[in-house]
Amino acid sequence: MTLSIGILVDWLNPCVTAAVETMRERGVHVDLLQPERQPWALDPGPLAHDLYVLKSGTDMALTLAGLLHAAGARTLNPFPTVVSMRNKANVMAALVNGGVPVPETWVTSSPSGLAPALADGALILKPYRGSRGEGIRIVREASELEAITPDGPLVVQRFHPHGRDRKLYCIGDRVFGVKRIWPLRTYDDKLGEPFEPTPAQRDIVLRCGEIFGIDLFGLDLIESEGQPYVVDVNKFGSFMGVPDAPRLLADYLIGAAASWDPASMVAPIALDANALVPG
Repeated sequence: MTLSIGILVDWLNPCVTAAVETMRERGVHVDLLQPERQPWALDPGPLAHDLYVLKSGTDMALTLAGLLHAAGARTLNPFPTVVSMRNKANVMAALVNGGVPVPETWVTSSPSGLAPALADGALILKPYRGSRGEGIRIVREASELEAITPDGPLVVQRFHPHGRDRKLYCIGDRVFGVKRIWPLRTYDDKLGEPFEPTPAQRDIVLRCGEIFGIDLFGLDLIESEGQPYVVDVNKFGSFMGVPDAPRLLADYLIGAAASWDPASMVAPIALDANALVPG
């Protein structure tokens, strides 16, 4: 029987586009589902696909993913995990609880209250549901905080000076690294420079996978004065710059669609509400 995979998308980068083409060449039926372009029945009826890949994280995409999840669909990554990871505060709290090295981190909707923290150095502010680097800013002076009127909660981290960012990607049990500048300016910046992760970096990536119960994702890691810090974990990842990424992604997705076993997923660590305390 022909495998069928539905991918919820808002846009596709060249890497994922090539992975789709590879799967189709292998005889897999792949539909690109754009949630915003049509109405969806609350009862989707018989599921049309063996696997639904949650590539898009828009509100409409997550709404559709919730309908599919409620109907018993196989989603990748698992819908409850993706929803939780959409909130960067949830992500950072889970990492803290799981013993992953992260910068000093706060969550706030009142930036002016961060003024005392600036005494110890610059801060980097991120929208709690931001993606692709949108809305990120570095603040060094208390006067800058007064001009910020966030649309929602902000995740705030101690800014540590560092060289190029390190994007680390997990595909199954394999870990890949790409060095990138920030902010990105060109397509070549996005591709970055592939590198072989160190054993310590690999351990950090696999630990993050254990925490969230997933093995297909990306994370952002910086190193400052010899200390690594995970500053974000992505629910899917672009995989841009990973050598042979389209084939590796195609292999993974075909395998997941053909032999999905929810019981085989590692149970994620529960989020401890005490991890988010006033500071």
